[in-house]
Amino acid sequence: MGGYEDSPLKNENGAGGERSFLESLSDDSLLNYISQLSQGQTQALPQKQRESQRPRLSQLVEHQEKWGDRDKDHDKDQDKDQDQFEAQAQAQQDEGQDQYQYRDQEYSRDDYFHDKARQQLAQDEVFREKYGGGKGGGIFDGCSIYINGFTRPGRLQLHEMIVLHGGRFVHYMSAKGQVSHIVASNLPLKKRVELRNYKVCRPEWIVDSIKTKRLLPWQNYSLFQAQDQAQRPLPLLLPPVPVEENVVDCKHPHFLEQFFAHSRLHHLSSWKADLRAHFLEKFIENSSNPPPQVAPNQFTVLHIDFDCFFASVAALCTPDVDISVDPVVVCHGTKSSDIASCNYVARQYGIRNGMWVSHAEKLIPADVKLVRLSYNFDQFEVKSKAFYQVLHDLEFQLVLPISIDEAVCCVTRRLSREQCEELCQRVRSMVALKTACSVSVGCSDSLVLARLTLKRAKPDGYQILTQSELDQSFLTGLKPRDLPGVGPSLVDKLETHFQQRPLDLAQLQESSLNSLQRCVGEKLGNKIYLALRGKDDEESAKMLYDPQSVFQRKSLSIDINWGVRFDTIHEIDQFIDRCTQYLTDKLESLNRATSQITLRVMRRCKDEAIEPSKYLGMGRCDPFNRSTRLGVPTSEPGIIATEVKSSFRSLGCPPRDLRGIAIQFKLEDVRKRRTALQQQLKLPLVDASVYENLPQDVKKEVGQELKRRKIGISKAAKAASPAFRASSYEERFMQELPTQIRQEVRNDIRITKKARKTKLGEMQEHILKRQEKAKNYKAHFLGEASIFEPIQFQGETRFKKIIHMVLEWVDGTIPGEGPHEHDLHLFDKYLNRLSDANRLPLMLRLAKLVATRLDLRCEKYGSSNGFQEWEKVLLTVILPKLNKNKHTFQTVRKLDIDFDT
Repeated sequence: MGGYEDSPLKNENGAGGERSFLESLSDDSLLNYISQLSQGQTQALPQKQRESQRPRLSQLVEHQEKWGDRDKDHDKDQDKDQDQFEAQAQAQQDEGQDQYQYRDQEYSRDDYFHDKARQQLAQDEVFREKYGGGKGGGIFDGCSIYINGFTRPGRLQLHEMIVLHGGRFVHYMSAKGQVSHIVASNLPLKKRVELRNYKVCRPEWIVDSIKTKRLLPWQNYSLFQAQDQAQRPLPLLLPPVPVEENVVDCKHPHFLEQFFAHSRLHHLSSWKADLRAHFLEKFIENSSNPPPQVAPNQFTVLHIDFDCFFASVAALCTPDVDISVDPVVVCHGTKSSDIASCNYVARQYGIRNGMWVSHAEKLIPADVKLVRLSYNFDQFEVKSKAFYQVLHDLEFQLVLPISIDEAVCCVTRRLSREQCEELCQRVRSMVALKTACSVSVGCSDSLVLARLTLKRAKPDGYQILTQSELDQSFLTGLKPRDLPGVGPSLVDKLETHFQQRPLDLAQLQESSLNSLQRCVGEKLGNKIYLALRGKDDEESAKMLYDPQSVFQRKSLSIDINWGVRFDTIHEIDQFIDRCTQYLTDKLESLNRATSQITLRVMRRCKDEAIEPSKYLGMGRCDPFNRSTRLGVPTSEPGIIATEVKSSFRSLGCPPRDLRGIAIQFKLEDVRKRRTALQQQLKLPLVDASVYENLPQDVKKEVGQELKRRKIGISKAAKAASPAFRASSYEERFMQELPTQIRQEVRNDIRITKKARKTKLGEMQEHILKRQEKAKNYKAHFLGEASIFEPIQFQGETRFKKIIHMVLEWVDGTIPGEGPHEHDLHLFDKYLNRLSDANRLPLMLRLAKLVATRLDLRCEKYGSSNGFQEWEKVLLTVILPKLNKNKHTFQTVRKLDIDFDT
């Protein structure tokens, strides 16, 4: 290896079998050493000096005694080994006493574990030679084994087995990559996830390998396989009950099935989820047919929606009903039932979706009969599939499912008006042919404008409008509710702010951006401002440019808001078990897990009747939420049900007042999480700037050691060139640029600065720096502004602030028992660093201030323990360090005058 002979990191004995200094360090110690070496805080030491860096003899003796309690049968032999190690340690300590001062601070944690590991390796070698293990070969030759937790046989016995048969026993695992095998009898769930990709086996692997005198495959003793077989999911003991129809009692085991079978919202959400899953499977996840790239402002959007879908399909299933003449509503029952859908004839009488049937009947004239139709979920699904099949058969590049009866279709090129009209007519005619229902179509070159033109096209029509053709006449009559993301509360805010009721979009278009943002906030105000001009904001346009993130399912939930009546907490627990089982079955089918559970309960208001006017309805309720984060994603019903029950009890809702319950799971892809965890478990990166600042004589050895350990150098920092250093204004300007052109601008600035840089400019810059240093040569006590290396005390470098901290410390401890031993130890270390750096003026100032403060407090606290302790600190800690640094006549004279030394 070229250049290694002259490296200060080389072993002096040159023995090829022994490890170099860098190889002997753990990963954490290596990274720490590189950082210190890069900052010039330490020097690359020869091997002889490094051998002297050992713990105190008392520490060695303590650990040798622990090691010596291994077995009663070998006490005499181990006492000899212990004496041998103590003698070696004492000799090495005496030999390297002078070299111990290279450290800037006292014996650190990394030094302790590094030396401990080296001593334990030496003990293992002596033990192997003593009991016939030999130096090379063995069953476990080349294996580095770590024992985790309780095992049978125990850790001490396994240690001896491994060492005697040629293996390396790792006492302390600073990084997972430094061991080849991990032996454990049991691991918690968190550890199982962290160590999933490592060789984790049971202790029987070691015992059986020694019995057979050959290294057995560790896979046969894998801990995870054994735990997966032994640790079964917690079951929910739900007794089987015969199926019944028309169940309305929430305590009945089949209440959920009956509720979902008759729930329109449940069917809608299920169909919507299935449509979006089919879209992702067809256009996103299929690598052979990737989704087309939509160029900005170069597309045509068609927003297609059925005209009163539920009412139309239900009327088709009833021969004696004419959808164009009779007022038709779709509902479950009579009187207090909600209207799910109504045709345009019924809307002419003022009937709306969500209205009660009894209220709707009052709006109908006496000579007109309101036609009530029930849900036909099978036909709804058939018509929806036919609708989407028509859209897929046409020339659309993207068919984005909004709901069962609504879709957004995109052509990834700009169509002329004639082409748009032809396409709209084809869509309407083909859907009518396949479903016997009418659809309305809005066509434009933006998503928001396609939605608004759809409003104008209803019922049973189409309209085409581009951004350049948008004017106030089109917006007149349209309401703020017609804009996406605008609900009743926002409409009330807008009408109050602009003092117009009702408010239409033409009037709202005249308002400025600042006025809208003051009313509804910056983000939503900008969205409304762009929508009024026919433009999509960034969040809305994401549907076209990144449909995967928009349509990917992110949560799974159920919401039971009807028929909830309980008497005891035990009944609620059983209901939670059934809800959890239903959701976990869905999780298994989706191949997902959950890491966050949200429980939402609806509690009856205090002044609300026990039974509201709607049969088994909620009435007026107060909502309460509780979210729980799990340590590891899971789909086990027992664990999830336990968390939900605990959350319910924390909300303190009486069982008789519960009127609704909703459970939501945050979905998480187990495969993606495992990939992310694998990336987290990789060894850390070394910052490129730290690596580049290493001395040239050791950089090559450090680089080879990093490569051997597969520790990379961060590319981001390595790619940063010193030729380009952006100012704060330039950097803020960069952050505002689009990502696509940001790198191009950076390159241009870098080239421009490099072209302007000349030798004369470098000389002038060097002169200015030298003048600045000369100007600040007296400012070494200013901490961060110092031309010297700053010395920290409690994280502070400015000496003025350190003085205030010390004086407050003195004032606070004089009336009591004096300074704490640990605080005094830190202060002593700070004085030592000042002394080593020859900062005697700072030490003099500190000593003078402490002495003055004691003189001021002498009359009041002279007899207190704290005062006497501080006098002791001044005389035995501070002044000896001052005497140690008396180098000049002025210093000696000042010490003699101020302190009578």
